[in-house]
Amino acid sequence: MNKNIVTISISSMIVLILMSSVALASDFRFGKQFADHTYVGPFNISNSKTKQARSKLASNLSELQTKMDVNLVYQDTQFALPPETITFDIDMTLANANSGEDNPIIAIVSPEGLQTVLSQELPKNNFSESAINSISIGIEEELQTGIMPRYVHITDYLGVDEIQNEVLASFDYSIDSISPALSKAVHALDQSVIGPFESFSMSEVLTSPEIGPLTDEEMTLLSSVLYSAILQTNFQVDERNIGSVIPSTIQPGFEAAMNQTLGLDLKFTNPNKTDFTIRAAWTSGRIHVSIEGRPFYYTYEPSVSKSDTYKPRTVRQYSAFIDDEQVVVSQDGIDGVEAIVTRTLSVDGEVIHSEDISKDFYAPIHRIEIHPLAKENTSAAENTSETDNTTYDEAELPQNDGTQTSPDSEPSIQGEVGSNKTHTVDENSTNESADEEVIYDKSGLPISGK
Repeated sequence: MNKNIVTISISSMIVLILMSSVALASDFRFGKQFADHTYVGPFNISNSKTKQARSKLASNLSELQTKMDVNLVYQDTQFALPPETITFDIDMTLANANSGEDNPIIAIVSPEGLQTVLSQELPKNNFSESAINSISIGIEEELQTGIMPRYVHITDYLGVDEIQNEVLASFDYSIDSISPALSKAVHALDQSVIGPFESFSMSEVLTSPEIGPLTDEEMTLLSSVLYSAILQTNFQVDERNIGSVIPSTIQPGFEAAMNQTLGLDLKFTNPNKTDFTIRAAWTSGRIHVSIEGRPFYYTYEPSVSKSDTYKPRTVRQYSAFIDDEQVVVSQDGIDGVEAIVTRTLSVDGEVIHSEDISKDFYAPIHRIEIHPLAKENTSAAENTSETDNTTYDEAELPQNDGTQTSPDSEPSIQGEVGSNKTHTVDENSTNESADEEVIYDKSGLPISGK
């Protein structure tokens, strides 16, 4: 008896559902009145019956079809989805529309057409049937607003197993040993995850209390290794600095200087819709840094496209405290360098685009020689005003000319050195006759008598 009651109940529910469906169909067929503020996407169908609304919506969607601008984005590339792969279901849109509300447009994306487009634009990715259907549904959801243009990140609709993560960039730096603090820094950097559109600060990682104090040189070394790997991706570098002198352990063009006092940092942003993971380790006498994630469309290859060397000048300074025929080198000269880093974007080995990344300039360090204050130099100094005997520091040294010297020439800049004025002019000595001989001691002061 209970079974009969259950059967009757189920039958009654089926009848009610069928009656409701017929009522909805009749309501749609014979004229449904839409109230104020009834929209389908951006289109207003307020205060109109179904037939009138259908005519108006058909016209609006036909115009929208001609202005279709749907772009599919995969990592570092994007391409247009042809309008013919998309159709609008007007009847279903109106049937599901709620009076007095904002309603979605029901669009249908052809899975076959989408698969053809993806196989042409992304030939390396073999999307499964389920992936194609998932992407189609995702595009249909994006089209519900009817607002153009639309940018659909297809990675949002792919399962984790559809496209496997790969090592996209890596860089190795050979070093025999590292400090315990630097070892902890490498370990802290390992497995750092950079989310979609997320920024990363190297300073935040390296100044963590768990790591311990690091020198600016150690921080610069690890940051430069990471920067060399970043240039192999499409990450956007937000802040990057170089030092004032050529680094001895890093190739010019790839330095990322860190300075805790000045607040110098290495910052970059992930512009993609997927996560990336940094791997870092110190093993077998080398620091290894790599970046893993879903593969890019392009291959990124940075290189130093141009490097120029600038020879230093020789600065000659004079002192009364230097013995005759003796020259003291107080600073060795170091060549200056300008390095231009260029990055090429290629697909299957074919270069598609080339871009300049940076132009790093390290000014030459001048060679400074201290010469003895010779008798003839002292005599010449007597005929000058006191202001002419000012000692110059390196930043204030007057230049012979503004041109770059060639390796074969070595212009000099002259000056005098000493804690105060190296040579003091006696005002009375300028009135002495030219034939009167004046004898000077080693300090440069005249001794009375002929």
